[in-house]
Amino acid sequence: MLQSDKGLSSVRLAEALGVSQPAAWRMGHALRLMAAREHMLDGTVEIDHFHLGGQPRKHPDDPPPGRGRKGQANTQKTPVMAMVQRPNGVAPGTPAGDARAAVVTGLSLRAAERAVETQIEPHACLMSDEAKAFMAIGESFATHETVKHSSREYVRDAVHVNSVEGFNSRVRRTIAGVFHHISPRHADLYFHEIGFRWSQRIVTGQAVRKSRNGRESMKTLWSRVPPALQLMQVFRVAAGRQMRRSPEGGITIKSAVAAFG
Repeated sequence: MLQSDKGLSSVRLAEALGVSQPAAWRMGHALRLMAAREHMLDGTVEIDHFHLGGQPRKHPDDPPPGRGRKGQANTQKTPVMAMVQRPNGVAPGTPAGDARAAVVTGLSLRAAERAVETQIEPHACLMSDEAKAFMAIGESFATHETVKHSSREYVRDAVHVNSVEGFNSRVRRTIAGVFHHISPRHADLYFHEIGFRWSQRIVTGQAVRKSRNGRESMKTLWSRVPPALQLMQVFRVAAGRQMRRSPEGGITIKSAVAAFG
């Protein structure tokens, strides 16, 4: 699983191990929980919302969905809150920051607060867009900087949310290309794996990048941590987490991060 670029499905894991697909599915979830991280994010942290899932199936007897918020109320997509910690610098050998994501009940202030207060330190520097929930959350942190996407402002000096948007794209590409579909009930376990793989990178240097209009900027170059060193990180955090066989045939995991059966 650590050698793959975007993860390994339960079907492929079953073929590699010679077990049934349900057994590989349960083993994969246990391994994803081992890759979870419990420490709080600090430094500069970017936050953003994104959605998982597709459009609901259309039935001939259903009324038209409508436009704007009226149509969005009928969607079956799952809202997700993403958080990415920026690296401490761009010197060669600097590790990438951690990335987290969690399924939320909605885009309200209360749902966002519940996801943020257990993941980000209050003394962190928060970066977000101009969403009302994020503006209210920013008052609880040491500093809060925003970019105004509605005015086509995406970068202002060091203020941007490009890192967390890149992580959002990585989550969607991983699900669409490897798992094809995940349940909202178990989505947090998949986010543990994707976030762990995001953090297993180190800076190798910088290069000049030229845009279409001729504007030059510095691009950070990354290299993946070898799988053997990633395995050490997994085992270091896995100490103390207990797994038990449930009466229904699943796996019950005693941990402060997550539990499923």
